[in-house]
Amino acid sequence: MEDMLYDYHLSMAMVSRDGYTAVREKAFKLAVMKKYGVSEEKFDRSLQYYMRHTEKLHDIYVDLTKRLENEARAQGASESELAQYGDITSKGDTTDIWHGSRSLVLSPYAPVDRETFEIKADTAYHKGDRLLLSFDSQFLIQDGMRDAVVVLAVTYSNDSINTQYQHISSDSHQTMTIDSGDSLRIKDIRGYFLMLRGQQPTTTFKMLVLSNIHLVRMHIRRGEGVQNADSLQNPDPIRTIGGEPVNPQAIPEQPAAPPARTPADAMRERGIPERNRP
Repeated sequence: MEDMLYDYHLSMAMVSRDGYTAVREKAFKLAVMKKYGVSEEKFDRSLQYYMRHTEKLHDIYVDLTKRLENEARAQGASESELAQYGDITSKGDTTDIWHGSRSLVLSPYAPVDRETFEIKADTAYHKGDRLLLSFDSQFLIQDGMRDAVVVLAVTYSNDSINTQYQHISSDSHQTMTIDSGDSLRIKDIRGYFLMLRGQQPTTTFKMLVLSNIHLVRMHIRRGEGVQNADSLQNPDPIRTIGGEPVNPQAIPEQPAAPPARTPADAMRERGIPERNRP
């Protein structure tokens, strides 16, 4: 099953890259089934089984994520493209504060239709911290809409709350950002992932795989609010592109443009008498 899902996800990525259509998606899916000698009906029944045993599918996707990352490296992807803050644990002003599982599998049916999280702030949080939630989404759907939501809510020291809400409706890399401004310190972070049920029959399988989940806290250093007298009198030097600072006083002063010529001036230059002018 892991090998089939590996090829299935690669084929769906090709469909998305080259232009999605339902016909292309069906053709690529059937090509994967043919490779493993499995009928589409048997593949669908297997996914229905995993809908009832999502913990087993979660273990499969932990291994799949590693395999897909290794394949991306082999194809030349950079570490920054792969990580998207994924390798950050604590690097100066940027820290990955996510403590939950890096991969989740959701189905539309309780209790596995949602995953909630809560993070209490400590003394490492500063005023003006920015939060970036990122993850990869991948749907496995027999029929129906791709529909899920992610909610991120931040409570500040003055008990005000900033909430961000985002729909998940495609197989892609997803990000959410919350900026707390200059004066507020984060007190508490809460949120959840929720897969919506919709109107599909209970016999239809529908799953959402979330992987590479990261919640990055960044200390944002704001610019100085008040400039000193020297900086006002001597503004930042002009720089040429890729070159050294240019002294504004050394730039030669351009001559003033001559005044615009009027029609009367032109006629006078041509010697047309005043009385013959229109």
